[in-house]
Amino acid sequence: MPPATIALVVMNLAIALIDSMNDAALERLLWARGIDIHYGQWWRLAGCTVVHASWMHVAFNCYGIYVLGRLLEGLQGWRAVVGVYVISALGGAALGVAFNDPQTPMVGASGAAYGLMGAVLGFFYVKTGSVAGIWQVPASRQLAIWFLVGVGVSLAPGISLLGHVGGFVPGVLLGVYLELRYTRRADLYHHLSAGVMCLLVVGFCAYAVYPFRSGNLYAARALAAYERGDLQAGDDLVKRAKAQGTSGGVDSLVTHLELWRKYSALNPREFNDSVLRWPLTAVRRQDMAGSGPWRFLRQDMIRDDHVEPDDTPRE
Repeated sequence: MPPATIALVVMNLAIALIDSMNDAALERLLWARGIDIHYGQWWRLAGCTVVHASWMHVAFNCYGIYVLGRLLEGLQGWRAVVGVYVISALGGAALGVAFNDPQTPMVGASGAAYGLMGAVLGFFYVKTGSVAGIWQVPASRQLAIWFLVGVGVSLAPGISLLGHVGGFVPGVLLGVYLELRYTRRADLYHHLSAGVMCLLVVGFCAYAVYPFRSGNLYAARALAAYERGDLQAGDDLVKRAKAQGTSGGVDSLVTHLELWRKYSALNPREFNDSVLRWPLTAVRRQDMAGSGPWRFLRQDMIRDDHVEPDDTPRE
């Protein structure tokens, strides 16, 4: 019985069960979008790896984790499974968040599952001595075919190819390194390569949290500035976001902020902080679709481009 693999599968299933009983509250709390993370919710980068979009999603991932984790744990022990799982999960999440549209939520342990697949293929690479040798072993050939099918699936809409690549590549390198170390063939070059790879994953995580000179980073920080009442700083950050060039989710967020800034000055009661924060508090992913990216942009909230000023006295 592989204890680490079983524990990882049970963790994912338990979280999915709890989430299904709470109207996907955990998914909304932990999904990772650039908008949320650059606002300051950096913990979502790790949190998104333990929640899933559906039962089919979690079932596929848990099946892969069980089959591949059991194999790797039998070959190299539970520490190898846990190490590959954590590093690959973070690598996949970081790469996806760093380069996907900041409006797109990232969820799932697919990066970790692909990392375990890569680690097993790395093991077979060391054992056979070449990529061609992998095809000569029935077990590794089946795994390689499984990987190619997975690449094809990753190209489908709604699936993060970057998340899978970000998990698979560290998994392969770790699989090679761990087998060389286990057989006492690892030299200084191999130790340094493994260390550099881990540092790269940390670097991608840091970049995903703080992508310097990013339009989305400036827009998310502008939202935070408006929320704390620093309108001048918010205006300056919106200008910096537009100077970087906006598209997709960044353009939507900038438009949201500009409209909120305009109409909150006329009617601060209706266009309050809860309206400002709506991009951060979407009830579910479907609510980000429709006639406009945010509910704030719907015509029923801004009628004929006119808002009556609110002259109610305030304490």
